[in-house]
Amino acid sequence: MNVFTKIACRTIGAAGMGLACYDAVKISKQFSQIGSDHAQERYLENVYYSSRTLDNVSYTTNALREKTFNLRSRSPIPGTYGKIKGGFQGFMYGLANKLPIIICSAFAILGKNFLAKAGAIGVGAIALFKILREGFGLGKNNPMR
Repeated sequence: MNVFTKIACRTIGAAGMGLACYDAVKISKQFSQIGSDHAQERYLENVYYSSRTLDNVSYTTNALREKTFNLRSRSPIPGTYGKIKGGFQGFMYGLANKLPIIICSAFAILGKNFLAKAGAIGVGAIALFKILREGFGLGKNNPMR
């Protein structure tokens, strides 16, 4: 394999891997925000319910319950946990969604001779398929018909 072919295969593989990882990071950020919101939502629901149910009619207990509710409702821990969990789930979802292009890119970057060429051709074929399907709508069923 000559030098130009090696450079072309590695460049195509790096571009495919970069686009797949970029997409996974963007999906991770979106899932992270959603996970944070859901975790905070569930936590606040539990805190509110436990603080608003009365076991007895005591003014000191009620005052203590109000103070602990205010303290617990401002806790950043559930949102942070949800953000980390959602981010990890989103990143894994993004990588799994782009698995064919990641495999072809890995072959183009790490392979030698035929394997590198096949990987680069695979990345090009996947990109062409995405352009034709998503860009021009070829092969898609129109939901309005």
